[in-house]
Amino acid sequence: METPTTQGTWLSAEEAGYLKAGPRRAAETVLARLIDSDLVRVSREGLVSAVHQNGHGATTSVEARMLSQARTGVPFDTILPSAATSTEMVQLHQHLLGRGLMQRGRHRHEGWWFSLAIAVLLFVLGFSAPGCFYGVPIALGFFFWQYGRDPVTHAGKAALRQVTAQDRVHAVALHGFDGRIASQSVWALFGLPDNLVVTPPPARRSRRSSSGSAGHGAYSACGSTSGCGGSSCSSGSSCGGGGGGCGGGGGS
Repeated sequence: METPTTQGTWLSAEEAGYLKAGPRRAAETVLARLIDSDLVRVSREGLVSAVHQNGHGATTSVEARMLSQARTGVPFDTILPSAATSTEMVQLHQHLLGRGLMQRGRHRHEGWWFSLAIAVLLFVLGFSAPGCFYGVPIALGFFFWQYGRDPVTHAGKAALRQVTAQDRVHAVALHGFDGRIASQSVWALFGLPDNLVVTPPPARRSRRSSSGSAGHGAYSACGSTSGCGGSSCSSGSSCGGGGGGCGGGGGS
């Protein structure tokens, strides 16, 4: 299922989930799409099982992997981190890089302000010792490097802003299974057992955390799966206690 944007960029639900909060959120979105299409079922015991044994109905490589894994019952809190760290998810990240919606992110260094202070000092000293002016661009270069870089590009953010929770699959992409829309929990839209989706405690913000994009820390996981260096791409939403995947926390 794809969503057109005013900029002419088309995002699938799983692409929107990845941009919003990293690989873990994308994995949740894929599972939501499979449940929505009656391709998998989730038992009261939390086992995810494919309805067909031949992979019928998969529209992406991540979906195909999840359906293959679900041929035998797989715990809800196992299938999500498995998909989030899969080769297919890395390929999805590479695809977003190729479309210019993501870039190689960098964590913000805790001493980023020091380089800026040096640049200002060199600039001031330059009026009495002109040679100091030569050090200003070098110090500024260090400053911009240490300041970090968001893994989601301006084009990616613009495309993501056009995505709405038009259905329950996109609701998962934007908010995660443990998110809420109005007064209703997203997981309730799928009739999942109330003891299956567990909302994790608020993650502590690290001084070394990256600036994050759109408020998500979900990209160190992005980086972990593909080397993009982004925050915990999965911390955005967590289901069944499964490890947080992409995109750093957050996400709704």
